[in-house]
Amino acid sequence: MASMTNHDTDSQDAEAQEELLQDSDCCGNGCTHCILDNKPRPSKRVLLAGKRNVILSYTKFRLLRRESLDGQVLLLHFGHAAEAETETEDTVLDIPPGHHVMMRVGSLLRPYSPYWSDFQAKEFRILVKLQRGGPMSRHLAVVRPNDLLEFRGPIGQYVHDPTEAKCIYILAQGVAIAPTLPLVRQVLENEEDMSRLWHLVCARDLQHVYFREELLEFAQFWNYRSCLYLPHQQCESAACQEAGHCDQECPNLRRSLRYRETAKVCRLDASGLATHANPSIPGQRVLIVAGDANFQRTMAQSATHSLAVEPAHIYLL
Repeated sequence: MASMTNHDTDSQDAEAQEELLQDSDCCGNGCTHCILDNKPRPSKRVLLAGKRNVILSYTKFRLLRRESLDGQVLLLHFGHAAEAETETEDTVLDIPPGHHVMMRVGSLLRPYSPYWSDFQAKEFRILVKLQRGGPMSRHLAVVRPNDLLEFRGPIGQYVHDPTEAKCIYILAQGVAIAPTLPLVRQVLENEEDMSRLWHLVCARDLQHVYFREELLEFAQFWNYRSCLYLPHQQCESAACQEAGHCDQECPNLRRSLRYRETAKVCRLDASGLATHANPSIPGQRVLIVAGDANFQRTMAQSATHSLAVEPAHIYLL
C-alpha cells in the first residue's frame, strides 16, 4: 500500500475540522467572517512546511506577557502550550494577515485579530480593549502570565497576490489598527511587490494612536502613505480649550507630530477619503476596513464612490 503524503494528511485534517464544526462554534457577535462560513484549513505555507497548523482546532496557549497600555487596552502575548513532544516537532502556527482567531473561555467565544505571530515558535500577540461590563473583558482583566487560554483559527478570506500591483487603502479605527500591521508588512517586506499603500488611522487623539513607532517605520518606504484622523485632539491652549479641540494649524499639534506624520483634526468621511484618491496611479483599488460594524459599513459605502473601489474588492476585518 502506498504511503500517505503530507498533503493527503493535511487534506484529511481539514475535512475532519469541517466535520467537527457545530453551531456552538459561532460566537454570535455577527463577525464579518464567521467560523461557520470560513472554516480553518491548512494554508499553502503549512503544506510546504509538511507540518500541521496547531491552531486548527481549539488548543491551549500560555500567556507569556501582559502589558497595560492605558488601563483600558491590553497587549497580550501567547505561546503554544505543548502537551507532548510531538506537538513541538510536528506543528507550526500559521495565522495569515487579515485573519482572526477565536478565544474560548468555557462557553464564551470572542474573535481577536493577531498583529504579530511566529510560525516556528508558535507565538502570537493581540491587542484587546476592555469593555466595561463585558463578560470576556472581565475575564481578561484578571488573567496573568502562565494562565492558559484556548484558541482556534485562522478565520478569514483575505489573500494578497504580490504579483499584481494594487492601490490598497487600509482604514483602521482605534485598537483595530493592530490587525492591519501584518497587512502592511507583507507588502513592504516584499521588494518585488509594487503595490501602493494608504494607511488611514482614526483615533480619538494622538495619545490613542497605537503602534505609532511602527507607523513611522513604515513611512520610510516609497510606497506607503499614512494619515491620522484625530477629531478630539485638544491641547492646553486657551483657544483650543474654548473650541473643544485643536485647530488644524494649532502650533502645539504641529510640534507634537513627528517627521513624515500627517494629521487632520476631523473625522474621516467620504470627502476625506476622496482626497487620497489618485486616478493617475494604475492598479486595482482594494479597500480593507478594520473597526466596529458601524465604521466598517460607513467606510465601505463611502469608498465605492470616493475611491472607486468595487464591492468585490472590499474586505472587512
